[in-house]
Amino acid sequence: MAVFLAVMRLGSATAAAAALGCAQPSISKTIALVERRLGFRLFDRVGGRLSPTFEAELVLEEAMRIEDELSRFDRYLDNVRGLRTGQLRVAATPALALSLLPLAAAIVRKDLPGFGLVLDMQLNHEIPAMVERRQYDLGLAVIPTADESAAVDVVRRGRIVCVSPAGHALASSPAIRWEQIDPAEIIYVTTDARLVALLAAVAPEFLRRLRSATETNRYTIAVNLVRQGLGLTLVDEFTLAGHDLEGVAVGAFEPALNVSLVSVTPPSRKAKTAVRHFLDAVDVVLGSGAG
Repeated sequence: MAVFLAVMRLGSATAAAAALGCAQPSISKTIALVERRLGFRLFDRVGGRLSPTFEAELVLEEAMRIEDELSRFDRYLDNVRGLRTGQLRVAATPALALSLLPLAAAIVRKDLPGFGLVLDMQLNHEIPAMVERRQYDLGLAVIPTADESAAVDVVRRGRIVCVSPAGHALASSPAIRWEQIDPAEIIYVTTDARLVALLAAVAPEFLRRLRSATETNRYTIAVNLVRQGLGLTLVDEFTLAGHDLEGVAVGAFEPALNVSLVSVTPPSRKAKTAVRHFLDAVDVVLGSGAG
């Protein structure tokens, strides 16, 4: 896998050999052996270079995912080896990781200056399982309030809001209903199936988006697209924590679609002091603007 990824990234067996510290013939031999075992080609030989096949492009995404998992596993082993209890590993959704986590980390740093922090972004629905496997000490996710369970602790409750350009006709409305929105203007966010289903329950048209619609899998991208005047979007209000909202307006979506910012910690483990510090910092960052 390491050889395959090196060739895919660097474009030649020679460059891959230099990066991996081995001879070029070893790279070519490894690729040939792997292709023989797989029963399909990974590379076409074109003018002395290795050109990825369609199959190689399909394999690449999975190989990169596994590489990332192995890297996290190595780091976890390092933590166990060194018994590094003075480190807090936090995973959050991409939107929270990009905006809320850095602000909370800055507060924690002041309280615990000698404490190690690992801050990662992970997909919303994958966070609980990763915490259960003890890859992280704390997970932060956003779920429909109706999905709350004993497995999570509620940090804040909030709702879905509509984000529009400051000069938009709906910008001055404190509450916005689906019927007021032009579907052609919506920037669709399709990251989490549970939140999509929450929206679709009151607006079935949300699932029948126009072919010309703008769509993204990241709430932060959607908000930045709104800032560029490309439409309006529907997001959970926690996404906006720490964001510069200049140029956009935020209104409550009606009827109220309730969501919860929840925390997850490993089972059978008492909350670390650092976990409590971090959750307190999250509460400070959110202030009175959510919940």
